[in-house]
Amino acid sequence: MVDPFIAAAGPAPARNAESRWRQVALLAASSAMGDAQRAATGLAATLLALDHPEAAAVALERADPDDPWARWWGVLAVGQSHGAEGLAEALAAARAVQAVGPDAREVARRLEDLDEEITALAGGAAERPRFAVLGHRARPERRMLIGGRSSSAFLVDPGWDSLRLVRLAPSEGPSLGNRAHQTLPEIIDAVRRGESGPGWTVPGDAPQSIDPESMLAGLREDPAVRDRRLVSLAREVAEERERLIDERAALAEERARMAAERARRPRSRPAPKAAAAPVSAVAVPRTAPEALALLGLASDAPPAEVERAYREQVTRCHPDRVAGLHPAIQGQAEGLTVALNAARDLLLGRVVRRPAQRARG
Repeated sequence: MVDPFIAAAGPAPARNAESRWRQVALLAASSAMGDAQRAATGLAATLLALDHPEAAAVALERADPDDPWARWWGVLAVGQSHGAEGLAEALAAARAVQAVGPDAREVARRLEDLDEEITALAGGAAERPRFAVLGHRARPERRMLIGGRSSSAFLVDPGWDSLRLVRLAPSEGPSLGNRAHQTLPEIIDAVRRGESGPGWTVPGDAPQSIDPESMLAGLREDPAVRDRRLVSLAREVAEERERLIDERAALAEERARMAAERARRPRSRPAPKAAAAPVSAVAVPRTAPEALALLGLASDAPPAEVERAYREQVTRCHPDRVAGLHPAIQGQAEGLTVALNAARDLLLGRVVRRPAQRARG
């Protein structure tokens, strides 16, 4: 049964503070009256995005202990607390749990990245971790906000040759990891040059205390804010409509090509009819820009980033995650897998050889 409060809240965390407080209200209601375990995980994610780790930890007490995402947000809640005391122990305990299933494997990958990022910030090996500068604050104490490939954000005290971790900071969720492309030495060089990235707000050394006035202020939406959000939503809908039109045109072109190929083939004995498979609406990329757009990468993304973005997205199409769903959804997942494979091969310059070609080779 679908919980209406969770459905109304949408994926957590939302993009802005007003929407996040709306999620807090809806998910808290669900936690009290509906699907408490499922709501608790989303509620914790939203509270962490609002920089309230203590409240997030309380919410996680009602979460399913076997939910891998509850373990992930639990580690972030510890690291986001003042001084990040106990972060190493919480991270080690979470990594000790065996990863079973797509979600658990994705969380295990993020935990591994987070472990390496914290090690790098502490002066350990820094070759593999990747970061991005998000913001800078000069007063009252100089602080930098950086993001890691794990999708975690770090509040750091910048030095000339190193960055000292103060605590984990609020992040905007999994998409943050797509920004991280620089090594730690490159980040330190950027700090020396005074770069501030996109200029995100840098939080304080200690998280905020939750209070009802903050929620009420967030829920009292200013008309101008609402209008801007509606305009942004209308723009997103228009862009999605254009994308769908392009995909339908590409699909019609592909169908016409396949029909022409069938018409050219010599006729033979009719083969037994097979059950029609659901048609995927995902267009297979034929150019590098289309492949980059599908994987959500910049034009200068290195091969390692291509592989990582491919693995992250193809995990969501795994048969285990769509098993038992409508055949159309399964077909969509299969089509997306084909498109992701094609995008990766196109960007990495791979040539897929057919069986007949391998035999001749």
